[in-house]
Amino acid sequence: MSQDGRLVTLTSGEVSGLWSGYIGETLINCVMDSFLHNVVDRDAKRLLEHNSTLVKERIKKYREIFNQEGMKTPQGFGEQDVFLDAPRMFSDKFYMFYLKEMSRSSIINYMNAMFASHRRDIRLFLLQNMNEYADVFNGAVEALLEKGIVIRTPNIPIPTDIKFVEDKSFLGKLKGPQRAISGAEIKELYINLDTNMLGKSLMIAFSQSAQSDDLKTYMLRGRKIAHKHIDIFINQLMEEDLPAPQLWDPEVTESKTPPFSDKLMHYHSGLASASGMSNYGTALSQIARKDLSLTFARLILETAKFSSDGAVLSIDKGWLEEPPLASNRDQLFYN
Repeated sequence: MSQDGRLVTLTSGEVSGLWSGYIGETLINCVMDSFLHNVVDRDAKRLLEHNSTLVKERIKKYREIFNQEGMKTPQGFGEQDVFLDAPRMFSDKFYMFYLKEMSRSSIINYMNAMFASHRRDIRLFLLQNMNEYADVFNGAVEALLEKGIVIRTPNIPIPTDIKFVEDKSFLGKLKGPQRAISGAEIKELYINLDTNMLGKSLMIAFSQSAQSDDLKTYMLRGRKIAHKHIDIFINQLMEEDLPAPQLWDPEVTESKTPPFSDKLMHYHSGLASASGMSNYGTALSQIARKDLSLTFARLILETAKFSSDGAVLSIDKGWLEEPPLASNRDQLFYN
């Protein structure tokens, strides 16, 4: 806000953060409506209702900001993208796992958007959204732990003294015997396992219910990629004599009736790919062993290719809503 009390014009970081945030919230709103229409478990229903209320209030606030700034509200997703009369596609257990993973991804997205914002009102709005998703995340984790349907990361010896690395062999090698895996490296394997297991379950549901053949083919490809990545991470944990989390594939029903529009399912797969690439990038910054670094670098390239091909498909289908762009000075000059 300026010294005379007027709001400063939104920057590119703020415009893009608000634009993508709104579309994401409208998608989550559709997903929550679908889940709430089918949920039975009381704990899962309570968590879904809480998040649904927050999402709907958030969408209202976004629209108020867009109206205040004279910014066109993105189309996003709405009633036309969710089919409440469709048979149940996911179990109640999956709903809670979805909330955990969705809120974790949303926390990261809102944190990044806040760091790219300068106006105080926008920063506070994004911070509030991030804190609300942190509350949803904690609630989902508690519920999963109470029901015994989530595996904690394994215990490692608690450090009792300070040590310094004295040998470059700590960095490992591309093949052959390696030093013991670190806690940070274990954490990244588990985070990326969870992301891929959610992604695979969604791809299973979407591949069997998508209406267009090219989208079904794309989702099947995504399912196979996620399955391969899961196998890699599980095998790595087994080599380290560590337990692997359970797969969520059985929590997807055999229904072939789409709960969502092809457009929504495609956009959701894009969000899953973006989250996966973000997680792989974080992993690369956290791990030290060369063999693990090579694995994550390889997987991020494969995910990036899948995401790029998905963008081409969305353009061909007329689904890709154009994001806010900078001024094209050459075009302004010549036209």
